[in-house]
Amino acid sequence: MKTVAAISSLLLLGASSVSAAPVTERQIQVPTEMDVTNFSANTLPHGTGAFISFNIAVPGTTETTTCSYSDQSSVGQLPSVSMRPCDDPAVEWEFRQDPSQPGSEGRYRVVVTYAYDAPKRVGGFHEWPATDFPEENFGSTYATFYRGAPDFVITNLS
Repeated sequence: MKTVAAISSLLLLGASSVSAAPVTERQIQVPTEMDVTNFSANTLPHGTGAFISFNIAVPGTTETTTCSYSDQSSVGQLPSVSMRPCDDPAVEWEFRQDPSQPGSEGRYRVVVTYAYDAPKRVGGFHEWPATDFPEENFGSTYATFYRGAPDFVITNLS
């Protein structure tokens, strides 16, 4: 009987020390970059409409998704696109041209955010000179086309 009492005491002592251990939060690695591929943007010549599309992957995760926008109202210039979800709503994005400064056209910018450990979110941006989005003449109309590199890395995440 003494053996059973000693084992019961040890089990109770062990159980109390386990329950006193602090609960630790799981550690999820904060992403340090986002890889963008197949970026394209244009308006329709001889019509109304704009299209912006790209794929995004977050290295070190299983996250890959497509982000896109289209409208039937843009003429000549690409529109500003307010923050919107990608196919996977954990990734959101926006696109705009910054205001022009005297003597220069404003830069274009895409901002991307990723909810890596809800509610934690990280975001960054990529910007281009206006020369990467030339307005091209099609006789009686103009259209804007992205002519820069289709693949790039966003590394300024915070």
